[in-house]
Amino acid sequence: MSLQTNDKRSKRLLFLMIITLVLINAGLIYQLVTKNNQLQNTQTELVDTTKELDDLKVIEDELRVNLELKSGQNAKLDSVIQVRNQEIQKKITQIRGLLSKEKVTQSELANATKEMVAFKDEVEKLKAEIEELSKQNQYLKDENYVMQKQIEAEREINQQIRSENTELVKQVEVGSRIFLKSLIAAPMRNALVGGLKITDKLSKLEKIEVSCTLGNNDLVEQGNKTLYFQVVTPNKSTLHTDNNTSGTFNFDGGDRMYTIKKSVNFQNKNETVTFSIPKTDGMTEGNYTVNVYSQNYKMGSSEFSLR
Repeated sequence: MSLQTNDKRSKRLLFLMIITLVLINAGLIYQLVTKNNQLQNTQTELVDTTKELDDLKVIEDELRVNLELKSGQNAKLDSVIQVRNQEIQKKITQIRGLLSKEKVTQSELANATKEMVAFKDEVEKLKAEIEELSKQNQYLKDENYVMQKQIEAEREINQQIRSENTELVKQVEVGSRIFLKSLIAAPMRNALVGGLKITDKLSKLEKIEVSCTLGNNDLVEQGNKTLYFQVVTPNKSTLHTDNNTSGTFNFDGGDRMYTIKKSVNFQNKNETVTFSIPKTDGMTEGNYTVNVYSQNYKMGSSEFSLR
């Protein structure tokens, strides 16, 4: 009797243990299935956001290239690009933050998708705005180019006019100068009969006679004119007289030596100037040149030789 009772109790206990184990296994299986479903749902949502992140990266790269191409054209356009790009970058950071969460719900994904659509519209508007500003800038460049060419053309015309005026002034200046009709410089010696004769021998030289005749010119103002006579020796120095009539005069921005100067009252009547320069110590054999200057220009030259 006692054994039968114990056997029944053992069977009941065993049955309860089996039921308990079954329930525990069912709970574990349920948890595993639930966790697996959660992991699958999470993986599916992350895959979906990866596509959105890729799309966001493409839009960002395209915008960056577009802005780089338009930058550097002018300060105003660069300022607009800088401000708007800062706004765009904030928006990109916001959307990327929504899509990069560890767990994204369907509601959050839908919200991020709406943000993406609005962001694309904003980017397209920015591209259109920058393109319009770029076209306006190009128009201004073209207009400035045309204006610059016109200015350059005007400058060339003005430069040509100035050159022509300068040349005309020079022609008038040259035309209003006194000039030599003739110039003769002759070395002279004493002759036994007939006074002085021309010589080419230094040993017999007594003096150098110079004679010049002024040409008529109605453009020249009448009155006293100063002529500077310069006798250049064979060693390229200026001959000086012993009676202190030599000196310097201004020519071509500097001082130049002269042998003797003469004043003539120009009346437009072929005035003649005649004078002589006595032989001086230091004169040598060779070629001599007599130059005549007046009013800062050279009027003419004459040459003779001594041996």
